[in-house]
Amino acid sequence: MRKSVFTLLVMMLFFGVMPANAQLGNILKKVKETVDAVTNTTTTQSQTGTDSTQDKVANVLSVAIPSGGTMENPLAGVLDVELVGAYGKSTSLNYGTVYLVFKAKMIANKTSAGFGGSVRNVASVAVDQDGNLYNTGTNGQYRRNLTEGIAVKVTLDEKDAQFQDVKKTATTMQMIKLGVYIDAQNAGTITFKNVPVQWDVTPQ
Repeated sequence: MRKSVFTLLVMMLFFGVMPANAQLGNILKKVKETVDAVTNTTTTQSQTGTDSTQDKVANVLSVAIPSGGTMENPLAGVLDVELVGAYGKSTSLNYGTVYLVFKAKMIANKTSAGFGGSVRNVASVAVDQDGNLYNTGTNGQYRRNLTEGIAVKVTLDEKDAQFQDVKKTATTMQMIKLGVYIDAQNAGTITFKNVPVQWDVTPQ
């Protein structure tokens, strides 16, 4: 009799533990599924955030310039720029300087912007059709007063704002990078491509 009771107790204990183990297994399985779901969500959000940033940089529109070439303006939501032209000034028989003339219109409620020089470690440079690279004479910007909603003509012809020692064989700048600094939140580099150079011509 004692043996039967003992056997019965062992069987009850065994069958009582099994559901507990099964429940524990189910709990652990659910925990694992939850952790996996959170990990996947975090990874997806992280990748999406990175892609969005890259898309923002990559989605800068290339706009045709009436005088020739194209422009990419990452600050278009704050500042509208229309290039009038790139103009060369002879300083010798074979060399000169090149400066830019453009119209700038504030979209945001700002009153001025600095142009040229180096902005966020990107220098203002020009590269001609032969691959020759030209720098300006300064890393600083030349500030211009602007008005919200009104296009203001900007002639960036200060000596150090011009691209220096440009060969007069340069007929086209295949790339011009122009630094723009409005404030700490609004700064960047406008890129012009395939812009004709007009030598010793007075801008209109």
